[in-house]
Amino acid sequence: MAMLTLLLVAAPGAASERWFHLKVDEHSSDGAEVTVNLPLSLIEMAFEMIPEDLSQEVSSELEVELNEHGFQVDQLRRLWEEVRYGDDATFLQVRENDSEIRVSKVGDLFVAETVGETDDVRVDIRFPLQVVDALFSSGTDRLDFAAAIRALADYGTGDMVTVRDRDSSVRIWIDDRNTVD
Repeated sequence: MAMLTLLLVAAPGAASERWFHLKVDEHSSDGAEVTVNLPLSLIEMAFEMIPEDLSQEVSSELEVELNEHGFQVDQLRRLWEEVRYGDDATFLQVRENDSEIRVSKVGDLFVAETVGETDDVRVDIRFPLQVVDALFSSGTDRLDFAAAIRALADYGTGDMVTVRDRDSSVRIWIDDRNTVD
């Protein structure tokens, strides 16, 4: 009876565990298939295990380079705040023939997608804004990766990235299962 009670108490917690999944599938006859399934709590723990001084050093040396100009974490945080608290918008749109590439902010998501009649590549990226908020939440010149993973777990389940072309497919998603569907 004690074992049954333990299972009933532990089961709800186990069911709510969020899992990160990555699946890459090459469609050729000798193509590889790669699958990664990790609990988000394990990823969070791995980031928390990084010593503070090393984390500080990595964050302070982290620089995003665009057109040979570097941007520090505090500059990226201010840029992010402008995007985050602005209205929904399409930031980039490229139309060519019968297809379109769009990058936009829609509700609580940052979206990059191809739309239309393209046989070459289909891309659909939907990234929760609260994850980037958490990444910049330290208020210092360091990125908080553990907080970003917690925010991702709190956000919920679903596809984040799907990319398909004639030769391969990539899918990244979060769900409550420890196996690939």
